[in-house]
Amino acid sequence: MIELSGKYNTAKVFTDNIDEGAVGQIIQLCNNLVSYGSNIAIMPDVHAGKGCTIGTTMTITDKIVPNLVGVDIGCGVNVVPITVAEDFDWIKELDKTIRKIIPSGTRVRNKPHKFLENIPLYDLRCIDHVNLSRIEKSVGTLGGGNHYIEVNYDELGRYYLTVHSGSRSLGKEVAEFYQNKAYKILNDTKSLQAQEIQDAVRQLQKSNQTGRIEAVIQEIKDKYTKVIKLDKQLAYLQGSDMEDYFHDMLIATEYAYWNRSAITHDIIHSLVGRIDYAPDDWAYSAFSCVHNYIDFGAGILRKGAVSAQDNELIIIPISMRDGSIIAVGKGNPDWNYSAPHGAGRLLSRSSARKEVSLAMFVESMDGIFTTSVNNATIDECCFAYKDIDEILTNIGDTVDVIRVIKPIYNFKSSY
Repeated sequence: MIELSGKYNTAKVFTDNIDEGAVGQIIQLCNNLVSYGSNIAIMPDVHAGKGCTIGTTMTITDKIVPNLVGVDIGCGVNVVPITVAEDFDWIKELDKTIRKIIPSGTRVRNKPHKFLENIPLYDLRCIDHVNLSRIEKSVGTLGGGNHYIEVNYDELGRYYLTVHSGSRSLGKEVAEFYQNKAYKILNDTKSLQAQEIQDAVRQLQKSNQTGRIEAVIQEIKDKYTKVIKLDKQLAYLQGSDMEDYFHDMLIATEYAYWNRSAITHDIIHSLVGRIDYAPDDWAYSAFSCVHNYIDFGAGILRKGAVSAQDNELIIIPISMRDGSIIAVGKGNPDWNYSAPHGAGRLLSRSSARKEVSLAMFVESMDGIFTTSVNNATIDECCFAYKDIDEILTNIGDTVDVIRVIKPIYNFKSSY
């Protein structure tokens, strides 16, 4: 564990393997007033991200930066134990079914999914600023990049259907609307400061008090220091604007859950009699694990991190080759009751495309059925991520590992 400090706070980082970009972002966060009074714990899968570091957890106060949650609000993994008919050549049929019924990448459905009715979408306070038609047709669709549909197996030979996807364009549009709003408020505040300084200087000049100009300017700057932040990425909201963001973020989080649920539902019901839901058992039951959201019950923001309350079942995906860790939380307050949401990138997407050959990618997936290994997905190969042993070594204080489930089938979008 290392500590990184800024003007307003110090963050605990639960790994020594951290890139310079992430270090800079964490210090930048600690230099921002939004971090004042917050407990900041950075997970072992830490790496630099857009706006802030992936793997960030922090207790929330009276300010919020939409970028700290990010653009894929509510993204997570749904885990569904399944059974497979013995006489069924299921993997090829599963792949054909997924490609036929689950739009992925930039694609959406032709008409809204029936699960849309479970989402209070039309209560959005920013509804006039989102592409509602596209959002309505995106429930039951898989995102691109690191999102996936996978079948894993455990040491007992049991199967798990796992789906990683988020709030699609809804989360992005909500995040961008409120982050832009925060920046506009910030700029308005800067304009007020500039105008107040200009007026004060003019008044002092008229009254022949030019000797006081420097001191008065400093007084005005000091007054505004607590509300001005020059970095657009970390502009924050307060008051009713913050409440509006919280309201819409919760809707996007709910949307993401039902999006994943629609995918698992459609796959299983399309292959009914051949693939089915398995009976629950200890640590072998259906659950959802979210990693870009605000946990209002605990008062914790998590960006690329999952809740790990005492005895809470979680999944930590590692890579296409290595599968996922199933664990239960220990409820460690030092870690903000959190755990990593994955392995964390070692190589940026552009670096992975340069350094990893398609032949290396193909060889790494030996024994795993997939039709998704190609140049479009090479940035998602196992070599782009930290090793599973590194994550296992670092998480003992926050979770108890139950098992590692291995992939037998993997699908990622190439679009």
